[in-house]
Amino acid sequence: MQLFKMDYWRSAILHAPFEQIFHQNSLDDVDMTFLPSCGQEGFLADPFGLWQDGKLYVFAEFYDYKKSKGVIDVLIYDQTFTLLERRTVLKEKWHLSYPYVFRYEGAIYMLPEGYKSGRLTLYKARSFPYEWEKVSAFMFPIGAIDATPLYHAGRWWLFWTPPEPKSCRQSTLHIALAEELTGPWCDLGRFLIDKSGARPGGTPFVEGEDVFLPVQDCSVTYGGGLRLLQLSGFNKGRPSLCGGEAVPLHTPELREYPDGMHTLSAAGPVTLVDFKKIRCGVRPAILKLRKTFLK
Repeated sequence: MQLFKMDYWRSAILHAPFEQIFHQNSLDDVDMTFLPSCGQEGFLADPFGLWQDGKLYVFAEFYDYKKSKGVIDVLIYDQTFTLLERRTVLKEKWHLSYPYVFRYEGAIYMLPEGYKSGRLTLYKARSFPYEWEKVSAFMFPIGAIDATPLYHAGRWWLFWTPPEPKSCRQSTLHIALAEELTGPWCDLGRFLIDKSGARPGGTPFVEGEDVFLPVQDCSVTYGGGLRLLQLSGFNKGRPSLCGGEAVPLHTPELREYPDGMHTLSAAGPVTLVDFKKIRCGVRPAILKLRKTFLK
């Protein structure tokens, strides 16, 4: 019964650049450093990161089982990948996840998912990495899920999944276009329906004129794996799909986390990823019932 099952995520630092993983289409033979386990308290998922002053800043969703809500934590590592600090840096009244961080024109931005707020909100670092402020000029009124921005071919593109209807959350990809980061954004409409590879799952990789977007394979289970979706035609104003379906990313056999992954993001010389384990038992049922009661 689904009541007695719950997803648990564990994030990791892969000691290889995104480009290497892309070209070998595999995580095999790649050393990794796991982010700390949260035990029975919750989990860290959706890792994104960047380097600053010789340190790696990993931003991730911390999902608190007791509160049934996510906040954004930062984990700071030195060059030997020793954890120096972990702290919550962004929380709202609604659930937050997928903290997509990026640099643009000398500033650092974060575009987390917060679809329960009813809109998408862009944040700018006021005092990196601890203080963030909302960018009021950013206008994207839909509560997009796993919104993934990319500046390419002289324009801004946004890959996202609609929150409604619920059936679309694991199967639908939209693309929006803007001349500036803050918009106005033009939704190009539904681009793809495919439960095995449509929902965004990490940072796009650009090779030549083509873009390879990590997408989630939810055909069997949510976040059951990752694929790479090849897109072209950005210079023509509307992207097109290359090669049919997204190509599966081969994953290593992890005994403790065998049930999937749903985020793959570039961070300079390293890559960030998360792995899933489906926990079974009475505790998942208690947590789910508590979540229902809190609603």
